[in-house]
Amino acid sequence: MANSDARPDARDDAFIREVDDEYRRAQLESFWQRYGRALVIAVIGLLVALGIALYWREDRARRAGATGEGFNLALARVDAGNAAAAAPALADLARNGSPGYRAAALLEQAAIAADARDTAKAATLYRAVAADTALAQPFRDLATIKQIRLEYDGLPPATAIERLRRFAVPGDPWFAVAAEMSGIAELRLGRRDAALPLFVAIVRDTTAPASIRNRAAQLAIGLGADPATLLAARPTGLAQ
Repeated sequence: MANSDARPDARDDAFIREVDDEYRRAQLESFWQRYGRALVIAVIGLLVALGIALYWREDRARRAGATGEGFNLALARVDAGNAAAAAPALADLARNGSPGYRAAALLEQAAIAADARDTAKAATLYRAVAADTALAQPFRDLATIKQIRLEYDGLPPATAIERLRRFAVPGDPWFAVAAEMSGIAELRLGRRDAALPLFVAIVRDTTAPASIRNRAAQLAIGLGADPATLLAARPTGLAQ
C-alpha cells in the first residue's frame, strides 16, 4: 500500500521537473529572441572598444618614445653647436607636441635665440610659455624668471621688483634668483634698507646655490651687515 502511494509521488516529481525545465527553456528562448541580438552587438562593441583602447595605449607609448628620442636628438645637436639642424624638430614639437614637450621645445628655442642675441624673439617665446595656462606651472615660472633675467637691464627697477615679488619669498623654488634681482633693483632705487634683508635671507637659505649666497653675503656686508652674524648663519661650504 505504501509502495503504491510512493509511485504517484515519484511520477508527480518527474512531471513537475519536466514542466519546470520546459518553462525555463521557454523563458531562455524568449529572452534570447528578445535580447539576443542586442547582447551580441554589445559583446562585439565591447571587444572592439577594448581593441581600440589597447591599440591607442600602445600607439601613444610608441609615439611618446619617438617624441622623446627626437627631442633628445635635437638637444644633442644644439649642444654640438648645430642649432640649425635642431630647429625643425623643435619647431614641430612646439606646434604639435604634448604640453610637456611643447614647453620644453619653446624654452629651448628661446634659449637658442638668447644665445644668438635675438633678445626680442627669446622674450616673446618666454612670454608665450609663461602665459600658456595649458602648461604646468613650473614651466611657466621658469619662463617668467628667464624672461625677467633677459630683460632685466632694460626694466625699470620698480617693474622688476613687482614682477619678481611672488618669487622673492623664502621657500619658493626661485627665491634666491628672484631675491638677488629684487635686492639689486632696490639698490638702484636707493632703498638700501629694503635690499639688505633680501641679501641676508639669501645667505641663510640652505637651498640657494653657493655662488648666489657668496654674492649676497658680499652685498649684505657692503650694506652694513655684521659679518659675524652672516658667518654664523651661513651654510657650510660658503666661501669666506
